[in-house]
Amino acid sequence: MTETGRTPGGLGYRLPSWGWRIAAGALRLIPMVLLVVGLPAALLAFLISHGIAVPLSILTVTVFGILICALATARYIGKPTRVYGPLALATSVVTLLYLRVILAASSWTLTLPNSDFSLTLNYLELIELLLLVPTLALAAAVVTTVEDYRAPRERLPFDFPP
Repeated sequence: MTETGRTPGGLGYRLPSWGWRIAAGALRLIPMVLLVVGLPAALLAFLISHGIAVPLSILTVTVFGILICALATARYIGKPTRVYGPLALATSVVTLLYLRVILAASSWTLTLPNSDFSLTLNYLELIELLLLVPTLALAAAVVTTVEDYRAPRERLPFDFPP
């Protein structure tokens, strides 16, 4: 490959500029923060304000949500570089840790204040199934990291075709 990113046979890749990747990453970050941080935190705050005990604290949801969103955005911006694999690895590890925290509190009893009504929800199997996604992403990130260090720029014509 040449320095311009084109192979001698005419096959190559077209990388988006840093400005475009940062702008697109920021546009992806806004709805991601709303869905991963804002919505769960608002739901937990609503339940707490009505005297309903919640299985996770708002701080836990906020910290993990911000970490996941920041790492996912950095991963998106760094996709054409060698840091993509390690950023994908970090994103997967943080997501796995977050799901493990949720897994520890996988049984929740909803009791309404000043009433005899109670409802127990057990979402252990759902969280175990959700753990498959970041586990597979972790394996893919390890493979990508190894491949990027072994053969730099090999994946770029596939990720960024001409």
